[in-house]
Amino acid sequence: MLYHDAGLAWLHFVFAFVLVGALVAELFILRLPVDGRVAKLLLRVDLFYGVAAVLIILAGVSRVLWGAKGWEFYQAQPFFWAKIATFLVIGAISVVPTRTFMRWKRAADTDATFAAPEAEVKRIRSLVMWETHLLALLLLFASFMARAIGS
Repeated sequence: MLYHDAGLAWLHFVFAFVLVGALVAELFILRLPVDGRVAKLLLRVDLFYGVAAVLIILAGVSRVLWGAKGWEFYQAQPFFWAKIATFLVIGAISVVPTRTFMRWKRAADTDATFAAPEAEVKRIRSLVMWETHLLALLLLFASFMARAIGS
């Protein structure tokens, strides 16, 4: 059981690192002027972000159902629920950048001179920055949860 639990925890962490890496990459890429090439790159990076998010959820659910601590531990933890709520808020925010990246790519596919408006790029970068800040809060909640603080 110990190795099984450690393996699930490892997967959860690996997927979380991929997600953070993709999000930070988006932040850096959004500093560039967004033309067709950059729009396609953003969409590719965002795909990594989305896949990582789904895999984090699957690994997390696996830990809750089959990990050493079990559902009883998690359901009684207020910071578990705060972590889940924060993840949902991050996911809701991420819809706007994802849809924008898709729109930019479609526009670039039809117009070789496409350039995203600077104000829109700033707005999307701000949303991605909010996601990053909320991830830091999520990590705080995870740390409290792992130590059974608040129960």
